[in-house]
Amino acid sequence: MARLPFAIVMIGERGLMVTANQQTAKLFGYECDELIGKPVDLLVPDLRFNSNAPLGSAPHTLPESSDAMPLHELSARHKDGTEIRVAIGLNAFRFGDGERDDLTLASIIDRTDRYELRRNRQDLAHLTRVSTMGQLASSLAHELNQPLTAILSNVQAAQRFMAADPIDLPEVREILNDIVQDDYRASEVIRRIRAVVKKGDLEVAPLHLAEVIRDVIFLVHSDAILRETRVTLHVVGDLPPVRGDKVQLQQVVLNLLLNAFDAMSDVSPSDRTVCVTLKSEDDDMVSIAVRDCGHGLTADRLDKIFKPFFTSKPQGLGLGLSISRSIVDMHRGRLWAENNVDRGATFHVTLPAGHSTDRDESR
Repeated sequence: MARLPFAIVMIGERGLMVTANQQTAKLFGYECDELIGKPVDLLVPDLRFNSNAPLGSAPHTLPESSDAMPLHELSARHKDGTEIRVAIGLNAFRFGDGERDDLTLASIIDRTDRYELRRNRQDLAHLTRVSTMGQLASSLAHELNQPLTAILSNVQAAQRFMAADPIDLPEVREILNDIVQDDYRASEVIRRIRAVVKKGDLEVAPLHLAEVIRDVIFLVHSDAILRETRVTLHVVGDLPPVRGDKVQLQQVVLNLLLNAFDAMSDVSPSDRTVCVTLKSEDDDMVSIAVRDCGHGLTADRLDKIFKPFFTSKPQGLGLGLSISRSIVDMHRGRLWAENNVDRGATFHVTLPAGHSTDRDESR
C-alpha cells in the first residue's frame, strides 16, 4: 500500500478505517495514526456504513465477491474543511462467515484538477451560448412581440363585443381561444430561450434528435426571415434515441445553423437555403448534416475553423465551432466539415445511437 501512487484505505466493520497509506494522509492533511479507528465518512461524507447492518448494505452497495466496483466521483473533505473531488473504487473482501471478517479496500484518486477543468469548460460553453443568444436578441424580440401584439388586439376586440347588446358569445369564445393560442406561442419562445441559456451540470438522458433540432429551428425562425433564408428539415426513417445533454446538443445545432446563415450573406436571397438532414447510419450512429448554399470553405479554413479563437466574423469570439467539436467529442461522436460538389459546405455530426455519454466523466 505504501508504494501505490494514490490513496488507499482499508475499511472494517461499521465503516471504521483499519489502515491508511501515506498518500491518504497527504491528500487529506492528516497523520496516518489520526485516521485509524475513525469512520471513513470523516474523509468522504457520502460514503457511510450502517452500524446495524452488514457492510454490503452501504449506500454504494458492495458485491458479495471481491470484484472491483466502478469508480464513483464524490466530494471529500480535507482536514481544514475544504472540499475536494475524488474518484473512489471499492473492493469487498470476505474472509469468513461473520461480519467481523469483512473488509473493504477503498482506492481514492484526487480529481480536483480534472473537476475544475470540466467546470471551466462548462462555463465557457455557457458563455458562448449566452453570447449566441445575444446575437439573436432582436429577432427573438420580434418573435415574442407577434403573439403579444395579437393578444392585445384580441383583448380589445373582446371588450368591444362584450359592450355590445346583445353579446356575441360565439365570437367572444373564438377570441378567447385565439388568446390562449397566442399565449402558448409566447410561452414557447420564452421556454426555449431559457432552456438554451440555462447553466447547470451535464444532464444525460435519452433524446430524440428531431425534437432537439426542431426546437433550435424554432428559435432561429425570425432570424432566418430577417436574413431571407429558408430552413428545411428532412428526417429519414425512424431514428433511435441518442443519449446526451439536450442543452449542449442544441448549442451545437444552433451554432451550425447561424454559421450557415452567415455563409450565405453574399448569396442571392432566392438561393439562401439551409438543409438539415437527420438519418441513421449503418454503424449504429445517427448523423446530422447542415448544408448551406454559400461560397464554400477555402482549403486553409477547412483546417482552421475548429481551432479556438479562429473566426472570420468581426464580432465573433472564435469559440463556437471549437466548443461544438468538444461537445460532440464528449458525446462520443464526430464533427467535421466538407465542401459540397456544386456549391456551399456541409457540416456533419455523427452521434452513437443509444450509448451513454456519462462514461466521459470518468476519463
